[in-house]
Amino acid sequence: MSTRKYKEIGERLQDARIKKGWTIEEVQFKLQISKRYLMALEAGENDDLPGDYYTQSLIKQYANLLEIDLGSRNLKSEPNSIKEWRRVHAEISSRSQKEAQQRKSVLQGLIRQHPWLMGIVLVVVIWLLVWGAFNDMAGHTKSTFKVPNQVKVVDTTKGTSTKKHDQSKASSSKKESASSKKSEATLKKINNSSDNLEVTVAAGSQHANLKMQMGQRSWNALTVTQPKAETTWQGLLEANASKTIELKKGYTYALKIGASTGFTGTIAGKEIPKSTTNSVVRNITIEVK
Repeated sequence: MSTRKYKEIGERLQDARIKKGWTIEEVQFKLQISKRYLMALEAGENDDLPGDYYTQSLIKQYANLLEIDLGSRNLKSEPNSIKEWRRVHAEISSRSQKEAQQRKSVLQGLIRQHPWLMGIVLVVVIWLLVWGAFNDMAGHTKSTFKVPNQVKVVDTTKGTSTKKHDQSKASSSKKESASSKKSEATLKKINNSSDNLEVTVAAGSQHANLKMQMGQRSWNALTVTQPKAETTWQGLLEANASKTIELKKGYTYALKIGASTGFTGTIAGKEIPKSTTNSVVRNITIEVK
């Protein structure tokens, strides 16, 4: 039997979407969320939604996109499904602790029954530590030893020529250094916006790497908008997880961060500027040249 526990919320989201003149397909592209879930949410059909935990996140992202406040009475109380998840998770944690204690007891039993075996293991560990320390010392000695400069015979009749040669080498070195700096990738804001970025890849390269580091669990997506709209990647990243994606030269991308709190990232090794707003969902445009 179908339930409609989100009927009131779905109607308010649908009304707000229609007032903005958006279609379901446009919302799907903006949120990178399945059209089937969006339609089920607006209709209040709970049986077609992924579950309370993800539905609550979906409602929050949808409301933020539409810039409406659903009120605390709808989202404040924790769904029973999340309470059940916490209870099961607590049982799993307890079971993990019990298994850890059992493994500890097994290890203690091995020590009591086979002390000679543990003695061999201890000797091997000590030997490895001593061997590693010896190698570190040897490497340090090699790196700090300096070979004395060779004695050079200076021909005073060619002093001017030698000086010009040294100046030429110094000038060439400076040019190479300046050239290497110019070949580095750059990242800058467009119209002074931290969410509109322009990336210039290093000379001779056809791409720049985007690296994302999440501060909390978040559904994210990277979509090509130019020259042809297509989804490059989308998925759920756990807290403290990271993801690296290759950005192609000549393409424009739309990066959507579902939970921007604690998010950090780099493009071609350059840090992505912090957001100037307090919005949970962050949309960043990246133009790669």
